[in-house]
Amino acid sequence: MCRMIAFASVDPLDVAPYLARLSDFSRSGNLVEGWERRPGGNHPDGWGIAFRQGEEIRVLRSGKPACADPQLHEVSARTDRFIGHVRYASNTATVNAANSHPFLAHGVALAHNGTFQGSIGLEAGGRNVSDTLVFLERLCSLWRERTLPRLKEALSEILLDPHLVGNYSAANLLIASGDSLFALRRWRRNEDYYTLFLQSLPGQVVVASQPLDDAPGWRPLGNGELAELRPNAPRSEFLSGMS
Repeated sequence: MCRMIAFASVDPLDVAPYLARLSDFSRSGNLVEGWERRPGGNHPDGWGIAFRQGEEIRVLRSGKPACADPQLHEVSARTDRFIGHVRYASNTATVNAANSHPFLAHGVALAHNGTFQGSIGLEAGGRNVSDTLVFLERLCSLWRERTLPRLKEALSEILLDPHLVGNYSAANLLIASGDSLFALRRWRRNEDYYTLFLQSLPGQVVVASQPLDDAPGWRPLGNGELAELRPNAPRSEFLSGMS
């Protein structure tokens, strides 16, 4: 259970304002009724970012609360592709930098809000790694041609297989590969928590778990909506069987 931010832009942007919003989410990100407010913030269980640097995706992660970690505020970068994530861990024993999102495998960075079960969850438990990392490895094995239509096919195949993912809570995903950035909103419960909002601006498109400001233009992604975050021209498709 987490809060996330991503942007794609025509020209590189300073990531500092987005790091500040991650800190805000760590301190006071939305929680649904009945969820624990933890000391140190509503989402205090680690943070991570992924951003494009040259032709590579660089990942930085920490097991400390974003709102209280000096390392977050020491990051200095400009980039045209960015993912940020803060955690509310279902198992606080796993809170460490190695299990913070985003994860990186085969040149693909992925951040997740939700929990997978099924064989993916069982494998994660057996390997003592995050279920999101196991999911990413499976996705990379299927997603050979890194396009929106092929990503739609790969995600549909995995998420429609109850043996793989079980009765998962949500598959809200931010996915970066090369110069492409994608966002998926797929919830099965707690609709008011598993949100993603999109805002398209001149030269930039932003997705976040909660709107970053009161400006007009934020719209919620639909359930099963997969968006390709192309600056000036984002486009969406709905996963098979999930519209």
